[in-house]
Amino acid sequence: MNCLLLLQTHYNLETVLSTTALKKQYGPIKAVNGLDLRVEKGAVYGILGPNGSGKTTTLGMLLGIIQPTSGAYSWFNNGA
Repeated sequence: MNCLLLLQTHYNLETVLSTTALKKQYGPIKAVNGLDLRVEKGAVYGILGPNGSGKTTTLGMLLGIIQPTSGAYSWFNNGA
């Protein structure tokens, strides 16, 4: 079973990054399955998980290197 854990602390309500139902599938393999996330200005996050849990795929999608299968993400409230 894959597990992606995001650690967070909140300091402000200005959204820097948000994702809604972000998914990436390679054939029958679900690399990322419905990630909902909101990162606020000043927050500190850590992405932890075992090999194959979707950490690199998630970052690739957020950086625009990997095209999501479905869902959406937004940096500074500008849709991508």
